[in-house]
Amino acid sequence: MSDALISTLTALPGEIDAAFADEIAPTLRDLQGGGEETVRALASVAAVSPYLRHLMLANPGLLAEVLTHSLAETVEAACTVEPGEDLDRVTRELRKSKAKVALAVALADLLGGADVATVTAALSDIADHAISVALDSQLLDAAARGVIDDPDPQRCGLFILALGKLGARELNYSSDVDIVALYDPERAGPRGIDGGRAVRIVQRLAKMLAERTADGYVFRVDLRLRPDPGSTPVAVSTRNAVAYFQSRARAWERQARIKARIVAGDREAGRAYLTALDPSVWRASYDFAAIDDTLEMREQIAMVRGAGSLTLPGHNLKLGRGGIREVEFFVQSIQRVAGGRDRRLRGRGTVAMLHALAATGWIEAETRDALTAAYEVLRKAEHCVQMVADEQTHTLPEAEGLPRIACMMRTDSLEATLVPVFEVVHRHFASLSDLVGQRNPALVDMKAGGEAIPEPLAQSIEAMFRDWLSGDRPSLRTERARQLLEALQGDLTAAIADSPDPEATLAELDAFFARLPAGVDLLSRLDLQRDLVAVLVLIVSSAPRMAAELARRSHLLDVLVDPAFFGNLPDEAALEHQLDGMLTAVPDYEPALDAMRVFGQEQALLINVRILTGSIIGPEAAHATTRLADVLVRRALAVASEAFAKRHGRLAGGAVALLALGKFGSREMTATSDLDIVFLYDCDPDAGQSDGEKPLTPGHYYTRLAQRFIAALSAPTARGSLYEVDLRLRPSGQAGPIATHIHSFERYHEESAWVWEHMALTRARVVAGDPALGERAMVAVRHAITIERDAPDLRHEVVAMRRRIGEQRRGGLKHMPGGQVDIEFIAQYLALKDRLAADADEDTGTVAALGRARAAEVLSGDDYDTLVQAHALFQRLAQVISIASDGAIRLTDAPLALQRLLLRAGDAPDIDFLNADLMERGEVVRATFERLIGSLEAEGVDN
Repeated sequence: MSDALISTLTALPGEIDAAFADEIAPTLRDLQGGGEETVRALASVAAVSPYLRHLMLANPGLLAEVLTHSLAETVEAACTVEPGEDLDRVTRELRKSKAKVALAVALADLLGGADVATVTAALSDIADHAISVALDSQLLDAAARGVIDDPDPQRCGLFILALGKLGARELNYSSDVDIVALYDPERAGPRGIDGGRAVRIVQRLAKMLAERTADGYVFRVDLRLRPDPGSTPVAVSTRNAVAYFQSRARAWERQARIKARIVAGDREAGRAYLTALDPSVWRASYDFAAIDDTLEMREQIAMVRGAGSLTLPGHNLKLGRGGIREVEFFVQSIQRVAGGRDRRLRGRGTVAMLHALAATGWIEAETRDALTAAYEVLRKAEHCVQMVADEQTHTLPEAEGLPRIACMMRTDSLEATLVPVFEVVHRHFASLSDLVGQRNPALVDMKAGGEAIPEPLAQSIEAMFRDWLSGDRPSLRTERARQLLEALQGDLTAAIADSPDPEATLAELDAFFARLPAGVDLLSRLDLQRDLVAVLVLIVSSAPRMAAELARRSHLLDVLVDPAFFGNLPDEAALEHQLDGMLTAVPDYEPALDAMRVFGQEQALLINVRILTGSIIGPEAAHATTRLADVLVRRALAVASEAFAKRHGRLAGGAVALLALGKFGSREMTATSDLDIVFLYDCDPDAGQSDGEKPLTPGHYYTRLAQRFIAALSAPTARGSLYEVDLRLRPSGQAGPIATHIHSFERYHEESAWVWEHMALTRARVVAGDPALGERAMVAVRHAITIERDAPDLRHEVVAMRRRIGEQRRGGLKHMPGGQVDIEFIAQYLALKDRLAADADEDTGTVAALGRARAAEVLSGDDYDTLVQAHALFQRLAQVISIASDGAIRLTDAPLALQRLLLRAGDAPDIDFLNADLMERGEVVRATFERLIGSLEAEGVDN
């Protein structure tokens, strides 16, 4: 009895119904805990709710059963009605079960302290069960009458979706159930469920649930949320429904589908339908128009229903100002903005999604807490209003009826309880249109600071805007594009004026608009996220390579809007999780490649903007860029391998491992780095052929797989490409096969490799594939690095190689005398000379290699400091330059905006100082190279 509902009852404040108390007392006499306090508690309910008074008196046995069980036990027992051909029996049992749950829920809510989530879940459970039993019974009846052959609900093609509050499992006390009936004609047999049969079954189902009989009713049924309800029957084919959503569905219909949930019938057909609907409901890019849609829907409701003031008498708790609908619209509009990109935001429950929005940074924790508390109060009030007479109403009574609701809510002042809640909800809802623009404090503030713009510049900017607004640019020809541009004029003007060379920036922006295929998409994003205007101007003025990419793919700006990306940079686990979310929705090979490209481009843009704005630089930026490549390479190998195996099968004992070399291996990548990779494989010696539809021998199999993997990264698709893949560091270089057997790799580096190839191995690490094969490869790598070498021969080889590179490539931070290559050669030379291979878990980067040489006392502390400081400067500058340009540039030729970024990265007061610093450091590094390894001028070559 300790868990029984009777043990939790506490009387409502106020008067009791004395006549009811006298009449009900005998019913409770034999119940444990059924004394005077229980009688008083029930009589306090009878005093405020004629409906509950009647229900308790008309069903004393039912009341006793409800009181002696917990709410959960009552719901569980109510959900045991079995479907059957005897529709009269099922109809009666469903009504009795619903009455039992209705009474238990009301008493648990009013007298037992149950929270809103418990109440709505109980009501949703009985509704789910009733709909499912009703449909199954109708199928059995149809089969018995010879209308259909197979009554199995899991093969019939007909299914029921719950929408609205039932879809979210938030059903209110006297709610109708919003359901949509759909059928898949392809799953119907010769006498299966076609359109006509589906309509008749659904009509009979609705009547079975909603018709009032001597036993009452189960639930009122609303079928008006089906696609195009004015023109379609009560059961719609999935084919027509999908076509409707792809072409003509209105904003409110797309929003309603957020809460869609399969509650009855053929679940496989239902899942296929919801999957097909996803692209129409969840946009791949941020759907900022959803906010405008929501505000427009709210206006339409206000026009029809009246927005209402924030006073109590007659106020609509659902549709009125500050009501439940405003909380739901607030949540769902942000879900529609961001849910296409973040599957965590596709949930149905209002409170759960408030927490998800806060967890992902879309709203503040204070907003989550305020709206969660407000939602609880509003739903509680809604239930109280409906419990009075079991009416589907959301309207507070006039003044004389308000004390009754106050009593049910256990408050002395209903006004003090509800009016502040209305105000909080409406304030947050009213701020919805500003929500996106108020975020992202991590974006650097680059406004002009209110300083007056010089008159000549102001005239130039005005003249350019007149030119743009004339519509001559293809991207600005539509009226909507010009309206958006005009709205952005102030922000663009401030950002242009704040740039180092405003006239040059204006010209670059003009060139950007000329390259832009269409302007509305980009300008809409800027309009709703004004912080991005300054970022765009920074990119256009200082990074032509990035600007060209944005002109082709303006949707990439979405990554800068997402608040989740402006905390710490995501680690590998977070990147994997985000990429998994994108790939889950695209099981096919080609869409998966596109999804990987979008993900990689967006994440690269995020890193690059952080570099441009100075929030990351140096090793942190290099590691972030490499970390992204690691994730994409692993996933590209998995996707390519899976697609390849579907056609060609697998080889016995087959395994693949990828070695990263170069800057990829050393985790020193920049925005334009390619991927130096060695593709290794192994299989059983007697593997023969693969076991697929198109079998291949091992060599042919892994060569083809390597090609598929390379294409997964580098082949251009509609979404571009990810990386150039360089396989020239494989054994025998371009003369060798692109897929190398592990035995060949081991033998080659044991017997035939050149010194430069062993130098390359000093930066090797395993990035993907089979761990055991990868470890075997790294054993071979460490062996190659640590073999005994003749020191004079090694010096001669390294110097000769550096001289050849200097003859072929000159200039730039990488190849200048004393530049990055010299530092890398020193680190690699010392690793080979002194047999300093990195351990399995050690960093393979240049600085780490120099650190091992210093620890082994083969590099002095002074030399270490010189080389590390020079390497850090070169790395910082190279990162900025790679973002701005595809190739090396002279610092003095860089645009002024780029020069400002280079000065910040180089910690220099002006460009002359930075050039002098580079030359001085280069001379010291070159001198260190020649002292430690050998002179590069021995043959009269100055490189």
